[in-house]
Amino acid sequence: MDFHKVFVEYLDYIHSIRKLESFLSFDMKFPTKWGLPKSYLEEGKLVPFETGDDNLKGFSFVCQINEKEINEVLSKIGKAIKLNKDREIKDRLFRETIEKLKQTFEKTDLDKLKKLYFDFETDVTELNEEEDGQESEIIGLAE
Repeated sequence: MDFHKVFVEYLDYIHSIRKLESFLSFDMKFPTKWGLPKSYLEEGKLVPFETGDDNLKGFSFVCQINEKEINEVLSKIGKAIKLNKDREIKDRLFRETIEKLKQTFEKTDLDKLKKLYFDFETDVTELNEEEDGQESEIIGLAE
């Protein structure tokens, strides 16, 4: 196992990794504006901790020391990071698009605006099927 390859995507968020008897604790710091899937909180293997920084929230992902559980925890951490980074990109794209639309509405006559139409290559049913595999309810990290 190459630790660098395993942890490179988590490096910006790792606070510490600790051994607690027969458990490992992956202590992670995430921006407070991020959220975690509700299912992560319900499992009881997630313990909040204070980071000393108002912009960061700490969570310890705890698991037994065995390959299966370590892989599961690392997968959950990776999914949480990806989910939140994707949400940030979507939010930025949304704000940029709103600004472009605002400019378009200011500069375009009403008749042309009435013909405005949006179309995506992906069918709405395909989008819904893709989202079914993702965690649906996200809980914010801010207290």
